[in-house]
Amino acid sequence: QLMSSAIPEIQLWGLNKETTEIFLNSGIALMVVTIVLGQLTAQLNAANCMLDFINNYFMLYFVAYLSLLIEFSGLLHSVYLVQMIFAKVAGQPTESDENPRTLLQKIFFWLRILFSLAVLGFAFAVTISALFQGKTTMWSSVPEPVSVVLFFLLMCFVGMLEGMQIALFAVVNIPSEELEKHSMAAYNNCQLTFRDENLQSFLIGRQICVTICTFVIARITTLDVEIGVDDNIFGVSDGLQSFFNTGLLGAVITTIVSSLAWRIIGSSFPIAFLSNPLIGLIIRLCLLLEASGVCSSAWVLARYHKPLVGYQPDEVYLEGLDPHSAEPVTNRDKDIDRFVTVVRFSYSLALLLFCVVLVMACMLTQQTKVTEGGLHPAIAVVIFWLLIVFLAMAEGGQGCLVGLSHVNPHKYTESHPRTWKNMTVVHSGDNMQRFIIGRQFLVMVVVFLSQYLTEPTSDLSVFGLPKFVLNFFLTSGLALILTTIILGQLTAQVNAATCMLDFINNYFMLYFVTYLSLAIEFSGVLHSVYFFQFLFAKISGRTVNENETPRQGVSRIFFIARILASLAILGYSLAVTLAGLVDGETTMWAGVPNAVAVVVFFVLLVLVGVMEGIQTALFAIVNLPEDELQPHRVAYRNFRLIFTGQNFQAFLIGRQIVVTFFFFIVARIAILNVEIGVDDNIFGVSDGVQRFFNTGLLGALVTTILASLVWRVVASSFPVAFMSNPVIYLIIRLCLIIDASGICSACWIFARWNKLLAGYQTDDVYLEDTKRQGRAPVTRRDKDIDVTITVIKYIFSSALLGFGIAVTMSLIFTEQTQLASKSHSAVAFVLIWFLLIWLAFMEGGQGALVGLQGIDTNVYKDSHCVTLKSVQIAHKGDNMQRFIVGRQFLVVLVVFLTNLCGFPLPGSQILNLPDTVAAIF
Repeated sequence: QLMSSAIPEIQLWGLNKETTEIFLNSGIALMVVTIVLGQLTAQLNAANCMLDFINNYFMLYFVAYLSLLIEFSGLLHSVYLVQMIFAKVAGQPTESDENPRTLLQKIFFWLRILFSLAVLGFAFAVTISALFQGKTTMWSSVPEPVSVVLFFLLMCFVGMLEGMQIALFAVVNIPSEELEKHSMAAYNNCQLTFRDENLQSFLIGRQICVTICTFVIARITTLDVEIGVDDNIFGVSDGLQSFFNTGLLGAVITTIVSSLAWRIIGSSFPIAFLSNPLIGLIIRLCLLLEASGVCSSAWVLARYHKPLVGYQPDEVYLEGLDPHSAEPVTNRDKDIDRFVTVVRFSYSLALLLFCVVLVMACMLTQQTKVTEGGLHPAIAVVIFWLLIVFLAMAEGGQGCLVGLSHVNPHKYTESHPRTWKNMTVVHSGDNMQRFIIGRQFLVMVVVFLSQYLTEPTSDLSVFGLPKFVLNFFLTSGLALILTTIILGQLTAQVNAATCMLDFINNYFMLYFVTYLSLAIEFSGVLHSVYFFQFLFAKISGRTVNENETPRQGVSRIFFIARILASLAILGYSLAVTLAGLVDGETTMWAGVPNAVAVVVFFVLLVLVGVMEGIQTALFAIVNLPEDELQPHRVAYRNFRLIFTGQNFQAFLIGRQIVVTFFFFIVARIAILNVEIGVDDNIFGVSDGVQRFFNTGLLGALVTTILASLVWRVVASSFPVAFMSNPVIYLIIRLCLIIDASGICSACWIFARWNKLLAGYQTDDVYLEDTKRQGRAPVTRRDKDIDVTITVIKYIFSSALLGFGIAVTMSLIFTEQTQLASKSHSAVAFVLIWFLLIWLAFMEGGQGALVGLQGIDTNVYKDSHCVTLKSVQIAHKGDNMQRFIVGRQFLVVLVVFLTNLCGFPLPGSQILNLPDTVAAIF
């Protein structure tokens, strides 16, 4: 309370005054944070993981020893006097597990009681004096006498909450008949508390109540005397007054008077305590607070805190049960996992749609450099989406071509002829390696061209969004990155993993991915990678595996010539890129020094290369015997981390996200931005060549070779040594965290829709003749996606309804509708709700009357006599037809009258809505 109490007139994040009053000045935000993070989350895990929870030195020294030290100081010893008094009154001895105190111990004990009473009395005097003088942090609008009364009332209320828990557990073993005989009120309160799961709900609600009230008491009792300006309480020194201002005196009062003393009363007279008629109301209040779900996030945090720190239930140690993993155990665990999945899907989908809208709006309003330079926005948009489609086919297609390599092609030759053609071409000789090299360059080209097409101008203005939002999503490139990763990579990869035959069974894959990738490789522009391949093969003492006959004569000369040409092109590309970086003539963010840009460029090349190499190294060592890998401790630890549970799939997804993110940053750094006719061209080349340089294709070439292919060669040559890098452990953790964040979870939703839309079937439908899949969900993830979409639809519809009601009622009460302006607004309010109820009965009633036509009236004549009367009237003769005709007129009449009640007058203004929103709704 002292550290986080908001100062008056606080301004934060542009929040309006009402919001700051509710959440900050009142302390609600602080209370929720404290209750959820500081109390309930820990209590939930400590309830069944007691051994693990306190198995640390923090608990030993900062909780156990410190608590005993506080008690030993005697500051709170006055509570023992209360304990002895009530033990005497109740005729019960004070229980103790220690030997009786010696004379010296008794003297020391009573001296501490007297000291505690003196401190308590002085604390009361200081606090009450400050309250009457209005010198506490109590809200300024509350009169001083009211503060004093509220202070004592809250202490009593907190005391009752504290005593209730003790009293309830004191009577839990008393037979119900005996308890009912002693006190019917206490019996009813116990029955209410211990019914079904009410006890747990009560304890959680009680904890919330106690903490809220304690915070309010802290607000009331924390002194706020301005040193050097106000008179100090009782004329004490400034130093002592500064101590008073910490609120520690109020903490002493609250601990003794509103907690410990009431616990003693509750334990001494449990039945009498629970007979208080207010107890029943307090129990219901606690149950209501828990049912509200205001602190239900504690269950979510406890669920994920438990596996994060490795807590195990006590039964694992005490009874030898199997340890728990991250998998859900209880129904609540399953509910939490599904809730978190829905949240991840929902926020990722919303974020993606927002990013797509921003990117498209930026292009269509000619606020990108290429559209500003003369390219028509429609053409730019078409090219952009063609690049996304191409990237999707390239990313998914590679997985299919690799995954189908072990499937007998005769099984799908007739059903998937284009798939067979793709496989025949790629798996001929060393074409698979050639395809991967060419495809990787094409992926880089797509990334660099996408960055080139969507590079925003400096004076952005989209939808009137704040500048920091535009900078965060557009200027930084985050919107483009998320759009590309989700729609251009992960969605395709998800479907390609299980629908390989269908995914590449098209001419687009054959001509624009397979043949084009092979053509790029054949051109020799990337042949420098073979130089590095032969180099590292020589160093590692291995031979380069080839599926073709060794090159001879002209073929060998042509191959070496392309390697030399590729090395020359790579060197020239690197020189051009570095020259642009040193001169500050790239699309690197303004404000970054040129030297820093060069360093970041090379650091990112290395990071991306390491992540590209990890995947290759993993597949190289996955079949190594474990005893051969164990001596390499770092490599073995990294290997075990990746292949634990579902970490492998999570790592691949997280790696894809991180790699693509870095690719876009490299593209941002390496794309040249030389203004033709204004700046000096790099190395004095012609304007046409400079325009080619500005596309970023040279940077794509450098990135493909130095940040991808070369590192794959290194990893395949020295897989164990590569995985022994300690940095790789941190990279794996980063990838797992990125996947767990769910930022790209929308890919699963789009993959499900894409699969249904394109009619993809899983490979086993064709290879094993299993049943074809329809729209019904198959996997648990499919069910989670359908639940997410259903939840989104419900939330969207409910929000739209709530907004519609708010708008309509606001129009009526501000007399801005036809009826409300000519009569009283209350008349329009009552009439519109009567009309809506009337319409509901007419719409539902017709269906009921029609549906009951074939049912024997004798079945319900006694239980639903009014229904019987309605049915008899409607079903008599041709009355049903007459009813439908008359009802239809009434429906139309109600709609017209409703329109009269709620239709706005011209120029109506409500809720400070923008003109566009007002016009729509």
